[in-house]
Amino acid sequence: KYLSKFSKKTVTNPPDFPVRTMAEWEEIKAITLSWQGYSGILTEIVREAVEEVEVIIFTSNINNVENTLINAGVNTDQVTYINQSTNSIWIRDYGQHTVYANDVEDQVLIDWIYNRPRPLDDESPELIANYFDYELYNTNSGNTQLVNTGGNFMSDGMGNAFASNLILEENDGFGPYGSVNYPNHSEQEIDDIMNQFMGINQYIKMETLPYDGIHHIDMHMKLLNEETLLIAEYPDGIADGPQIEENIQYILENFTTPYGNPYNIIRIPSPPSTSGLYPDNNGYYRTYTNSVFINSKVLVPFYRTEYDTIAQRIYEDALPGYEIIGIDCDNSNNNIISASGAIHCITKAVGVDDPLLINHAPMKNSTYGPNIQFEATAQHRSGIESMELFYKIDGGTYTSVFMNNLEDNNYFCVVPGIPLNTEIEYFFKATASSGKVINRPIVAPQGGYKFINEFTYPSSQSIELNNGWNLISSYLDLNQSVEEIFTPIEENIVIVKNTYGTAYLPEWDFNGIGAFNSLEGYFVKTTSNTILNINGTFLLPEENPITLNNGWSAISYLRTDMVPADLVFAEIVNDNNLVIVKNHLGQAYLPDWDFNGIGNLIPGQGYQVKVNQSDELLYLPINQAY
Repeated sequence: KYLSKFSKKTVTNPPDFPVRTMAEWEEIKAITLSWQGYSGILTEIVREAVEEVEVIIFTSNINNVENTLINAGVNTDQVTYINQSTNSIWIRDYGQHTVYANDVEDQVLIDWIYNRPRPLDDESPELIANYFDYELYNTNSGNTQLVNTGGNFMSDGMGNAFASNLILEENDGFGPYGSVNYPNHSEQEIDDIMNQFMGINQYIKMETLPYDGIHHIDMHMKLLNEETLLIAEYPDGIADGPQIEENIQYILENFTTPYGNPYNIIRIPSPPSTSGLYPDNNGYYRTYTNSVFINSKVLVPFYRTEYDTIAQRIYEDALPGYEIIGIDCDNSNNNIISASGAIHCITKAVGVDDPLLINHAPMKNSTYGPNIQFEATAQHRSGIESMELFYKIDGGTYTSVFMNNLEDNNYFCVVPGIPLNTEIEYFFKATASSGKVINRPIVAPQGGYKFINEFTYPSSQSIELNNGWNLISSYLDLNQSVEEIFTPIEENIVIVKNTYGTAYLPEWDFNGIGAFNSLEGYFVKTTSNTILNINGTFLLPEENPITLNNGWSAISYLRTDMVPADLVFAEIVNDNNLVIVKNHLGQAYLPDWDFNGIGNLIPGQGYQVKVNQSDELLYLPINQAY
């Protein structure tokens, strides 16, 4: 029996140290291939891969493979041959898995029980371990026997992994291949084994797809980074489209990224056959998610130009700076997709021996304001000498900022003065104490993460009014009378006064103020706590100077963020013209005493200002920091 043969391999307990499974986008030193047919596709993989890494090929006919590569113009200086027959080309499923001790220390290899009765295939992990002199741990003994397949496994390098429910079926004591004699485990037992051998803390499993006969997730999804999933898409109601969408909704509703965020979903259309057929009508399972990272390159299965160009654009937009290489998997001589596999299925990576690991949650389009905080983690066995952020705005030139070590492996920096509604591209550079340097993304500076510091000027504002006296203001041009503005809450209003003492008295139906002036502050007395909701047009603070009368004025605060009072009034203080600033509580900023009892100026509040002579206050634009 197959399982009996596998159990005669070196028996190992799980690693007795913490382990971390490598993510596919991390730096690698080699890829492994099995030369079993489809020589045209394998040749193109080798052609691209040797520019990045060593390529290790399992074959029992070394001369034939060497001649094939040389005749195709492939440089074989980086090619190593292992004289070993295999049963199949699908090395992703039976090949070795790179894990690191203590996140970034020694590399060891993990070998699962392959879910096919192919004993020659199962020799390859041990041969790779011997070639590199790595320790090999097998899930082949006692309570830690586990059947699994590499095409049904995807990890983010941070302890999270994805699979279909095939992992449950193949460890239920029966399984679809009776000659393997599958182990019998509960889901919790499977999770425990994956934690012990692979460092997986969260193992997300989804329903298998009705038209994917092998039930490997790499046929319809791919992790592009810690927070992004590339998902195969079909026309509405076609083939596996409905089940894929159910699975994605299941993920979004029940799981988050390592950073606690929802996963970013990018969809990529799956092409039909030339006759328009999809897998539910006997079309091949053509997919663009079955791709492989090889450091700065991504090799993607291609099929037909009208669909390939769309797929290439989606990859390039999702992975700026990476070289996206298409390899035909659907031609008459190398139609590997007809066998339900493509590029990812026939390649397997070996990580570098000295990983310098940077993890980061990519920034998303959002309103960050003028001061943006960037965060990332960095680890190396020798320690981190420095961590830098490089950023550029709207395609300009990169500016670098050294990041601060917050604690442990966490680094951050704040970049001030980022203009609103601009695109920021950025990357990180870590330097280890040993001198090793790496960027994240690994292709930087050719490509980095991108996001837009979005901003839409507010058109509404809610101002809290406390029982008793308040001093309020608004950054909106309301174009209304004071009476119209306060009518919705007039039953709570006793009096509204401006800086000159002119009043609005709702009980007497008297409005001595007239129109609301958004450049002024207003004293409001209420009978209870309430909220004033108003709508209007945002007043650009840099275009609306505030007049300061000789003596006292009640002024408006026109910014949307809170800013320390001493920074706002610094120019007037430098002119020796400011006496005092007070809020409605009587708390004061006294520049002569270098005392700021107010703290921050707050949107929605007004302020009393006393100056020695008439002056003007001009706030900075809201996309500029004080």
